[in-house]
Amino acid sequence: MNWNFFPLILAFSPRGGEGTGEKPGGKEGLREKSRRGSRVREKMGRLSNVFPLPFRFPNVFPLPFGERVRVRGLLALLLAFGLSAQAVPLGLESGPHFFRTYPPALSAFIQLTNQAIAYGNQTFFGDIPAVPLLSGGVGVRMAETLGEPFSFGLGFSLFGAETGTEGAWGDQEVKVQLGLSYADLHALFVFSPIPGMIFLGASAGLAWASLSYSVTFPSLTLSFVPASGEGVYRGRAFCAAFFLRAALPVFPNLTVGAEAGFRFAFFPGLFSEDGGSMDLNRDGNPDPLDLSGFWLGVSLRVELPL
Repeated sequence: MNWNFFPLILAFSPRGGEGTGEKPGGKEGLREKSRRGSRVREKMGRLSNVFPLPFRFPNVFPLPFGERVRVRGLLALLLAFGLSAQAVPLGLESGPHFFRTYPPALSAFIQLTNQAIAYGNQTFFGDIPAVPLLSGGVGVRMAETLGEPFSFGLGFSLFGAETGTEGAWGDQEVKVQLGLSYADLHALFVFSPIPGMIFLGASAGLAWASLSYSVTFPSLTLSFVPASGEGVYRGRAFCAAFFLRAALPVFPNLTVGAEAGFRFAFFPGLFSEDGGSMDLNRDGNPDPLDLSGFWLGVSLRVELPL
């Protein structure tokens, strides 16, 4: 509280009959008002020596006769202006992250495709390499928060991954290419028990995913052969995440930290532009896409006091 306003509060506080409805009249009332004004000015002089004011009050006390002071409104106004304002930091953070994920539907498709490739290599004496499993990707996270040690904000994250193989068995071309993209927009809550150094965060929002599919594969006498063709499947779902970050200050408003977290993002189905469901293993049922998993990353945070 700004104590420079304390003499003001005392000066406007009612004394004796003031504010109680009593109305002194005549010369006696004017003399009483004058005496009260002298006492107030004397009190203001004593208190100003202890709590110096940034300006001098004119000798306007007491107020003109017949005017009543709204004590409650005045106190509320003085308290509102007297409380010192706290600076609220605006935090901007971003950094590269490695996302770890093993989508079951994609892993099953890749394993079945590799069985077909192994059979073709044996039959046609080829050496086409197997398709590597999708195990994660590199991306970026960015966020903007307000407040400390409890802060709220908005953020988004992106990552992508791809895998594939290609070759030929004589004049029979073989090509398998999968490309995965992920993006989310989330509301963010962060608690910093040690401001600027330790951060605990949680988020929730919407996520979007897309899978590009490009396959050229000859017909084989097998129970499963990947379908030849090209297409892009897209979907959206709810996402949530939590993380822990440890940071060290580099400059007064700049910190660099390392963080680890887990993201939940499950897509019940992805769909092509014509409305067809993604069915990579060709069993007649839509394939879900589970991109839940851990991430590790580096974060750069800048705090700007508002």
